[in-house]
Amino acid sequence: MEGPEAGSEAVVGRILRPRSLTTIVADRIRDLIITDKLRLGEQLSENALAEQLGVSRTPVREAFLRLETERLVEVRPQRGTFVFRYDATELREICELREVLETGALRVGLARDRAGLIEALRATVEAAQAAVALGPAAYQAFDTAFHETLLAASSNRELIGAYGRISGRVRAIRFRLTTSVRQIGASQRHHRRILDEMQAGADANAEALLARHVYRSYRFFLDRSRQRISIGADRASATREMAS
Repeated sequence: MEGPEAGSEAVVGRILRPRSLTTIVADRIRDLIITDKLRLGEQLSENALAEQLGVSRTPVREAFLRLETERLVEVRPQRGTFVFRYDATELREICELREVLETGALRVGLARDRAGLIEALRATVEAAQAAVALGPAAYQAFDTAFHETLLAASSNRELIGAYGRISGRVRAIRFRLTTSVRQIGASQRHHRRILDEMQAGADANAEALLARHVYRSYRFFLDRSRQRISIGADRASATREMAS
């Protein structure tokens, strides 16, 4: 006769630990930064965010410290907390690291579970196709999912952790600078070509295409950033002339 413990695994599920309030608040603030609801360089107010999110100041303060490790915010002693800003050098360094991590994750992922990675990327690419017609904002989540799927497939916590420390800034920059259906259509085509090479067993080609995709993103972001800086300078000059 079976004892009372015999079927316990079938009826007792694992208790899932709820996310901490700090994690929830950090996720919300990260999303506000990524989607340009909090501007680059903007000073953040603990009181205002706490009121907006319906929490006390403590989880907001703790969220700032967590986001500082991702360099999404900068905590300046005696001055306050500010949304990150970037220059050409930081943009280049972020994209160079992104290329190293993503191509490395691709190699590791294919070696660990080729079929699983290809299937996961296929699902992501197919789901993204409908979003292209909806515009850049709708496509952002699918673009992010493609690249994060590569990292997740590596099953390497160090790789994934390193990518996590730049992914927020990559997403924030991408959201601000990707503004047309033409741009996201090109991104979608690149993703599909990478997947096609993997399915054909041409892993070296897939890796080269991925590296080229990241580099093209860098050049595009750099050009767009320079255009925005130039436009901003022209507007500031015009404002000064009107005031004089």
